[in-house]
Amino acid sequence: MSAKLISPPAKLAVSLTDAKANLRIPASDTALDAVIQAWLMGIIEYAEHLMGRALVSQTWRVSLDAFPDAIKLPRPPVASVTSVKYYDADNVLQTLSPALYELDNMTEPCRLLAIPGTSWPSTYARRNAVVADIVCGYGDDETNTPPAIKLYILAKLVEQFDPSGIPEKDSVQASFIDHLLDRYRIWGL
Repeated sequence: MSAKLISPPAKLAVSLTDAKANLRIPASDTALDAVIQAWLMGIIEYAEHLMGRALVSQTWRVSLDAFPDAIKLPRPPVASVTSVKYYDADNVLQTLSPALYELDNMTEPCRLLAIPGTSWPSTYARRNAVVADIVCGYGDDETNTPPAIKLYILAKLVEQFDPSGIPEKDSVQASFIDHLLDRYRIWGL
């Protein structure tokens, strides 16, 4: 299986307004906005990587050489399945009817399953015979980002802007920050 980001999030998991307030930069001071936004994007991407999770709505493409029993989907939470396409036994691209599969987004990692009592269709023997496009993330903007994840992002942002405030590696504060993401990590993909 391979997974590729198709459409990145339109907004950040932490707003520029919240980031500036956390850095104690007045909202009217826009001199560092581009730098703050760049750091936010990098920290958010790193946090998503550490967790194996998507924060703000984004579209991913999953490619497989054939249908497995269950398709494990990357970057939970998975909000929806846009399409499932496959090359049939005659090597013709088909779109699978949504009535023939279901999204299990209660399990993490999330799974795509054939409807009970049915099976996946046969595919042509080729690379990337099955392609599923999925929408992942907690919502369309920062309002749905879990508070502990926001706190992690903001703490890491402060570290970048005030190196003197970086906690010692073995301090209680450093340990706290590093463990904010633990309950959100996906271990089984």
